[in-house]
Amino acid sequence: MHKTELLERYDAGERNFSEIDLSNVDLSQQNLSGATFIKAKLKHTNLEGAYLFGVNFKHSYIVDTNLANAQLCGANLWGVNFQGSVLSEANLSDAYLRGTYLLKTDLSKVNLQRANLQRAYLWGANLNHADLRDANLSGVNLDSSTLMFADLSEANCRDSSMKGANLSGVCLIGACLDRANLSHANLSLAELSEASLKHALLTDAILEQANFSSTNLTHAQLKLESLQMAKLSRTILPDASIANMPEAMSASI
Repeated sequence: MHKTELLERYDAGERNFSEIDLSNVDLSQQNLSGATFIKAKLKHTNLEGAYLFGVNFKHSYIVDTNLANAQLCGANLWGVNFQGSVLSEANLSDAYLRGTYLLKTDLSKVNLQRANLQRAYLWGANLNHADLRDANLSGVNLDSSTLMFADLSEANCRDSSMKGANLSGVCLIGACLDRANLSHANLSLAELSEASLKHALLTDAILEQANFSSTNLTHAQLKLESLQMAKLSRTILPDASIANMPEAMSASI
């Protein structure tokens, strides 16, 4: 569908555009809030700065599309394929992203740099290799998701839930994970240097070869057997809840 036809139909009050093909259409800065695009195809579409509040993109194919600075607050993005798309500085707060596919391709990866994902629902999402540097993930639900080798440097993950998530090889340098729930998460080979995990829950988390150098684990809850496999140089551990931690090990940190 051409841009002119879409906007004319939207202005006339139509909101259901399910299974539409908007590939290669320039819709930057346009307002399509409240529209339904279930199973739509958007390849190489330009939605930069578009107003998409509450839009329903369930099971859509949104590949290599520019959504930088787009307003997707409260949008339904269940099962959307965002492969190779740009979502830097997009507002995805309160969005529903269950089962969303953001996996890196051979040539590109999803760009979510400085995106706002506050309170977004990402249960079971695939964010492997995604660029989430400086993103706001506070209060987000990433339970059972996979973020292998994703970059969350300096990201705000305060009060997030990542229960059972696969975070193997993830980069969380300088990230804030205060009060985050990481129980049963796989953090093997994760880079957490200079991160803050105050009051974080790491019960039964896999920490093998994870780097906690200069990390703040004040009041965090974790098990000794998990911690023994991690790198702990200059780690801050006052009042951390660690079962059966020997005094000799405590003194060496």
